[in-house]
Amino acid sequence: MPDALQNEITRYTAANPKSAALQERAARVMPGGDSRNSIWWAPFPVYLTSGRGTHIYDVDGNERVDMVNNMTTLIVGHRHPKVIEALRGQLDRGVSFPAPSESVIKWAEILVDRVPSVDKVRFVNSGTEGTLNAIRAARAFTGRQKIAKCEGAYHGTHDIVSFSVAPNLDQAGDAMHPDAVAGFEGIPTAITEDVVVMPYNNINACEKIIRAHAHELAAVIVEPVNGQCGMIPARPEFLKGLRSLTKELGIVLIFDEVIAFRVARGGAQEHYGVTPDMTCFGKVIGGGMPVGAFGGREEIMALYDPSRGAPRVQHAGTFNGNPMTAAAGIATLELLTPAAYAELEQKGDYLRSKLRKLFSEVEAPMSVTGVASLFALQFTPDPVTDYRSFAKNDNKMTRTMFMGLLNEGYLMSNRCAGNVSTVHEAGELDGFVDAVGRVLERAGKA
Repeated sequence: MPDALQNEITRYTAANPKSAALQERAARVMPGGDSRNSIWWAPFPVYLTSGRGTHIYDVDGNERVDMVNNMTTLIVGHRHPKVIEALRGQLDRGVSFPAPSESVIKWAEILVDRVPSVDKVRFVNSGTEGTLNAIRAARAFTGRQKIAKCEGAYHGTHDIVSFSVAPNLDQAGDAMHPDAVAGFEGIPTAITEDVVVMPYNNINACEKIIRAHAHELAAVIVEPVNGQCGMIPARPEFLKGLRSLTKELGIVLIFDEVIAFRVARGGAQEHYGVTPDMTCFGKVIGGGMPVGAFGGREEIMALYDPSRGAPRVQHAGTFNGNPMTAAAGIATLELLTPAAYAELEQKGDYLRSKLRKLFSEVEAPMSVTGVASLFALQFTPDPVTDYRSFAKNDNKMTRTMFMGLLNEGYLMSNRCAGNVSTVHEAGELDGFVDAVGRVLERAGKA
């Protein structure tokens, strides 16, 4: 067979000359032409001009079905009329103010009403800020310094969580007791001492690690659905075990639901029936605008209360709880009714079932992971349940599939993870499965 990846790249390059030119222009003023690594790929990314519903359009006139929705954000699709109406209404009143607006109260009320763990909430502008502040609160509340996180988990880009996100296995140590490996240069070396790394989905190994460090652990932070490794759902006993253990030992349990809040009306914690002490949000709660939030138990969130003198933990930000994001967030959350979540889950189940049937029929060494509206293609025949099993993926085939799907008219993340929105139709999901089959055939895998 000719080199399948190179053939897909050649086809892609020929179809996107204007995007290639824009990338060259961008590289003159931004390092690598990039300000957001997650949406850059070689040889260059497509440059988008507009989106509507499930469809996105680029500078070369290509139309594609969006299967990533700005990294899980656009749960009701592009330019939903109710979201656009809310933004236009707020635009006429002002885009930001030097004092609070009533809409932020309504926005907070929705989250407090829906999410079991949230008595009070504060808004920020990214998921990174959400996890940073939740961890800071846990340290202040417990008087301890260390945190425990799972190997292969991404919780943003601040220093304390930037360990063992995608470590080289030669440096990662024992699978049952992983070493903390810095994700990139520039992280203070002293911080390594404050990070304890655990294997995802293995409660027995985690219990040994947590008990060994219990006296110095402020928090355990975990994604109920591991997005970095391909939308891997947590095993119910894993989350329940963490909850029981952290409660016993006085450790703050933080759920990072920046992605997982898509799973149910009250988030993944409602889906699993496990209530953490704190929860971090982002993506869908802002309706497409820059957003993050963190919330939790009354006694922890009281650390931020400025109404009775100086708060024990300071927290400010010019655009925190800005009215434009509140408008889009309220409109989106109001669209996400129980019926909407049921439909999203049905679509996700349908898509994953069709993909599994395809892989079985063509005998492709692949699988699909995910839950509710989230899914990811895994290029290994072995079950993927944690970082070590995810690391077995055929990376060249992952890239071949990503480029091939772009050529077929579908956009996923460059790790071949995706999600469905409320506006995806069955025909688009069937078309996506067919496109996966055609890429596998061109690659000699079917």
